[in-house]
Amino acid sequence: MKKAIKIVGYTLLGLIVVLWGVQWWLGNKIEDIIEEKIYEESGGRIQADVGSVSVRLIGRRVNIKEVRITTDTLRPVAAVRSVPYADVYLKKLEIKGIHFKKQDSSTFIRAKALSLDLPHFFADVKAADRSRTSVDKGKGRSAETINRLFTRLEVGKIDLKLGEVYGRQYQGKDTVSYALRDFSFRVDDLDVRTRPDTLFPVCKARDMQLTFASFRNKFAQNSQLLEVDTFSLNGQEGRLAVQAIRLIPQYSMLEFARKTEKHTDWTKIQVGKVVCHRLDMQRMLTEQVLQIDSVDIQGAHISSFKNRQIEQAKRVKRLFYESVQQFPLPLSIRRIRLEDINVVYKELAEKGISPGTVTFDQLKGTFYDLTNIVHPEQPYFTLKAEGKLMDQGKLQATFLLPVDSLKPHFEVEGRLGKMSMQRLNQMIEPLAKIQVTSGEIDEMKFKITGNSHTAYVHMLFLYKDLKIRIMKEKDGHLEVRSFLSTLANGLIATANNPGRDGQPRTADGKAERDIYRSQFNYLWRTLLSGLKESIGL
Repeated sequence: MKKAIKIVGYTLLGLIVVLWGVQWWLGNKIEDIIEEKIYEESGGRIQADVGSVSVRLIGRRVNIKEVRITTDTLRPVAAVRSVPYADVYLKKLEIKGIHFKKQDSSTFIRAKALSLDLPHFFADVKAADRSRTSVDKGKGRSAETINRLFTRLEVGKIDLKLGEVYGRQYQGKDTVSYALRDFSFRVDDLDVRTRPDTLFPVCKARDMQLTFASFRNKFAQNSQLLEVDTFSLNGQEGRLAVQAIRLIPQYSMLEFARKTEKHTDWTKIQVGKVVCHRLDMQRMLTEQVLQIDSVDIQGAHISSFKNRQIEQAKRVKRLFYESVQQFPLPLSIRRIRLEDINVVYKELAEKGISPGTVTFDQLKGTFYDLTNIVHPEQPYFTLKAEGKLMDQGKLQATFLLPVDSLKPHFEVEGRLGKMSMQRLNQMIEPLAKIQVTSGEIDEMKFKITGNSHTAYVHMLFLYKDLKIRIMKEKDGHLEVRSFLSTLANGLIATANNPGRDGQPRTADGKAERDIYRSQFNYLWRTLLSGLKESIGL
């Protein structure tokens, strides 16, 4: 009996030694693979120093600690290498309860937990030139690659922490840079199932939380800087909050179009806070449908400048409802509330001296039932907004915007209250070469109906004591065209509405959409046609 016990004991001891030896060998093998692979792929320029790799076969666990990746800056960069510089510190990567099963064409991977702690990451990346065709092919290859890796993936708990992440991407002489700080991502009970027909798998998760302290991205040509102060997503509560979003041009208004690719418009955006309530994470993960109960946007300032003296590439600009219709996912938001929004639009005419300016101040409004999901009982989504025009006239408007791209009919109904017409000189004098010398708006009511090509306006414009000057450009400044001004005031323009008969006049106008100009331009030109008709021009 004692002999049998000894045999069993020695056998168990032998198995333990063998098990420990196999674990030690696997740990060292993984360590060598990491170091050798990084060295080879970088042409010997990037080196990895792995602190330790432990493998536990019984617990199905892999633990990698203290990985440092550095770059030998004295070694020349091979032209074919994509990562010329890297500086990375990985504190810990741990995978627990690994289970792998392959049956026929199905591959099932399961893990109890995955945790990653990456305090520091910096890399310079040389971007490959890609055409649209190659991008499309790449998407197909990505889907195939994911499907080859697994058909189903289950992870009980995922905990990812990134401390400081910096990067630069080179595209020829151009550079794009980004920075991310204090990123945290947690998921409970993740279940991912791939589909052969699409890149997007079906995902389920009991809970998901994502936060980061700050994000910065400098776009190509150093043209614009995007900054986000804080971001937090609580999947279980369905709450997403973003604090302080800023899109800041890196060149002045007049320089911007000259220095950027395709001579784009100068745009500056500052948003104080965005909060989404009851975001349906499960539906987004499983059905790829973005459904949100409500969104609050507070404290936004938007400035835009178009320089028409710089030739721009012809690019079709979508109307707002066209962008919603073409959103890449089915979209449904019950309500979007806007508070304290200020908009400044400036435009420099082709032969202008100074830009025309229009402002919309202290705007507030609400979108209702914003969606791109076509339903016969809901042909429109609605925007009701109010604010001040040129910080004076009270402006109210209701927009009915089409959901169905095949039925692009829209309606806008609005009212402008009392204001001095001279406040409009900031816009009409530089762009239309018309100066208002006197005039008071009592009320303006309008209704616009149109589609993506043509818009019509019916207008009631009540005003008094209107006098104008027709201007012309000469030697770098505007001069009065006296004869035409007299003619306009005496024969064409009507000084008051209602006139002497006391009967208010209405007017009708029409505008064709220029697909290469903004939706603001489309709306303004439609209103302008009614204004001209109202005053007799």
